[in-house]
Amino acid sequence: MNRLAVGSALICFLFPPLPAKYVEGQLNDPVQRWTFLARFCFLSMEGRFSYDVEYDLDYAVQKLLLYYDTPNQWPLAYDQTKSCEERESLLQIENNQIINLTSNSRTFRSSRERWWFIAVSNCPSPRGLSLKYRFWMTNGPSEDIWFQHFSADEFYILHMLIGFLMVQVTLSVVAILCGRELKARQLLHSTYKMFITSVLLQAIGLFLLTVAYGKYANDGVGSVGRMFEATSEIFYILMLILLGKGYTVTRARLRSRSVVKVTVFMSLYCVTYIALFTYERQYFDPGKVLYVYESPAGYGLLVLRFLGWMTFVYGLAFTLKHYPEKNGFYLPFFFFSSLWFVSGPVIIILSNHLVDKWVRETSMVGVEHSFALLGFLAFLVLTRPNAANSNFPYHVRTSQIGVMEQRISSQSQDSLAPNHLDLDRFPHHLYEPTLRYNNPNGIYAISNGTVH
Repeated sequence: MNRLAVGSALICFLFPPLPAKYVEGQLNDPVQRWTFLARFCFLSMEGRFSYDVEYDLDYAVQKLLLYYDTPNQWPLAYDQTKSCEERESLLQIENNQIINLTSNSRTFRSSRERWWFIAVSNCPSPRGLSLKYRFWMTNGPSEDIWFQHFSADEFYILHMLIGFLMVQVTLSVVAILCGRELKARQLLHSTYKMFITSVLLQAIGLFLLTVAYGKYANDGVGSVGRMFEATSEIFYILMLILLGKGYTVTRARLRSRSVVKVTVFMSLYCVTYIALFTYERQYFDPGKVLYVYESPAGYGLLVLRFLGWMTFVYGLAFTLKHYPEKNGFYLPFFFFSSLWFVSGPVIIILSNHLVDKWVRETSMVGVEHSFALLGFLAFLVLTRPNAANSNFPYHVRTSQIGVMEQRISSQSQDSLAPNHLDLDRFPHHLYEPTLRYNNPNGIYAISNGTVH
């Protein structure tokens, strides 16, 4: 089953870096007379756009065009059926939206934060476009390190990431300490190891994302952070599905058919994740403000997550049917896990259609990390290894499983007693196996830290 977890987490490439707010390039297009170059969400009065453009006099006069995000401007201008002249006619010269190219700067005044889209045109010329350009886009004074280089839709993301990172590091330390305690009691099962792995991967991902936003560097650090967070999610989903089926709680192994189903599902989840970020890198249109889930692969991932929840509920129902004494753990586990499974996709779908684009990035960073943290915290509380925790799920020691494997390998399954402690079904007593051993160093179960 550990091999299944590792194999399911192999999604370690194709994650794009953060977009930079300094744009530099060279454009040579003998065919096009209008081309999109960059976009940025500016604050009113605080936003500043500085530019430096060079081109040959043979291509004079080329113009910078500044479109804002209302339906009567950029969506119409980006319509590929429009001519260059029609696109220019959408702008108003008195609003300083048409700039004959030089080296200069502009500030922006509007009723709210607004996306601005920067294009270049040379409608009268039969020779197309040719220029070198450098753009600087800021939202504050140079001494304001928290906001200056960030697009308005990214405000407070760095603050939130730092907060989530501090909580996640604390959670990681507590999870490791609980793991050490469980290991000392021989109760550190593979599902809890998956939980610790998922928590640590999330912490590493948050750290790398925080570094990326702190530097605001286009160096790939942000992409690695997203990779770790995605791998953390895969480990967590796998853990939830396995626990729902009773793995390590009511049984030590799954049926072959169940293993195949889980393997196929997790493989599909990984492949869809890879497709999601491949689609983002290869096919996302930079002229449109798109969220990562606004793609066929994105919606496919949401569907798979919903199917994962259904698989989890189905397995959990049968586990509780055969082990009703475990409802102290499984009922709250079902509530928090279902909230984690369902809330994410629902909120993402609503945000794609209802949340304004100039606040969506910040909102989704907060929502996604909040639910991830809630899932980790709920599981940590439910499985805390102390005497007061009546919801503690594990009652068979890890070393007992080795003894069970030895006994089963030395005897035929038919020769075992109906209530024998075997790999497919643990005993129903909460903290005591059916069979006892005379060896004082043998295998026991524990209750509230007391050896029976």
